[in-house]
Amino acid sequence: MILQLNPELVKDHLSVPPVDSGNPFLPAHRAWIIPDRTADGHVGSPHAATPEKGEQLFELFSASLVDLLQRVLNWDGSSWEG
Repeated sequence: MILQLNPELVKDHLSVPPVDSGNPFLPAHRAWIIPDRTADGHVGSPHAATPEKGEQLFELFSASLVDLLQRVLNWDGSSWEG
């Protein structure tokens, strides 16, 4: 997302090696943990990042945040169902 939102913050992401995610415990997915990050702070394969992918992520995350906030506004005070 940073390539889309503030690209001058991104250093040379095309030259860093990917970080192997290891055993993904299929069919489940695991969350990121600190050893998954490099000393430089990237996760996965940053060379595959594009501003277009960042825009898609930003739109998806923004829509999800709006949905969550709408649920909070509509909350009846007792249950999150419905």
